[in-house]
Amino acid sequence: MFKQYYLCLDIGGTEIGVNLLNSDKKPFYPENICYESKAKKDQNSILQHFRNIITEHLQFSNMNDAELLGIGVAIPGPFDYENGISLMRGIRKYDAIYKINLKELMIQWIVELGFNDTTPLIFENDATSFAKGEYYYGVAKGMNKGMFITLGTGCGSTFIENALIVKNKYGLNQTGMIYDAPFLTGTIDEYLSAKGLKDVAKANNLMIPDGYQLFLAAEKGDMMARKTFKQFGKQIARGLSPFILSFEPDILVLGGQISQSLKWMIAGMHEQLTKDGEKLPLIYKTSDTSLATLKGLVQALESNNKI
Repeated sequence: MFKQYYLCLDIGGTEIGVNLLNSDKKPFYPENICYESKAKKDQNSILQHFRNIITEHLQFSNMNDAELLGIGVAIPGPFDYENGISLMRGIRKYDAIYKINLKELMIQWIVELGFNDTTPLIFENDATSFAKGEYYYGVAKGMNKGMFITLGTGCGSTFIENALIVKNKYGLNQTGMIYDAPFLTGTIDEYLSAKGLKDVAKANNLMIPDGYQLFLAAEKGDMMARKTFKQFGKQIARGLSPFILSFEPDILVLGGQISQSLKWMIAGMHEQLTKDGEKLPLIYKTSDTSLATLKGLVQALESNNKI
């Protein structure tokens, strides 16, 4: 049993992952407890869902006489992370909680459960938390320059150099994110995401419900599924190419559900990057996107979120 712990939530567009971690970044639950996100529900349903999840896991303290050290919440942008206000709108998730102050509500909820209103509570971009988890404790540990990309309902990104988040350099904007960068006829977010993969599959006359089913088809030897992943790998590399050229990362780490199909995408990525004349970085997939994200939250809580 943990005597002290952090409650960490990874709030995604598809699901919410939760775990309790101690200061050694060890999770209490062998696997994150996952919940449906309910990201497209009405405001009351979403907020009640968040409250139920937090309540369920904070009962751990009451039952085990454990000390809550802090709460970390990883959530996609746009979001006012300092003040805990959701600014998501028109991006296929959480429209109903636009401009809702989640920080105030969560403090209210934990106080009602008997916890102090001074309990540390931080919100951080999910891609940034993922990057910190992999940079400090994962496959990028010991590397200087890491490029971290999450492929899910959108494209998350974080660049770290010398243990600092990179912004306003290497062609990156003031947020350090690339999701809204122009690409093909739209933005990177449209093409390096589940939607982008589905569009490539559709162009190949493959009608699949999601990337996981496409992955299963590729695993079973479906050559068109494998071709689709290779094409999507080229698309990923083409979108990332300008940033790889300018940043020259030591390592590129992919996260998100789509990253688990890297073995079918890697040939296309290498082919495109070689064609573009890039110096190829090490390319890895995470072993667990959500757990890396939660470890990154603990790092942020312990460093007072100053990285």
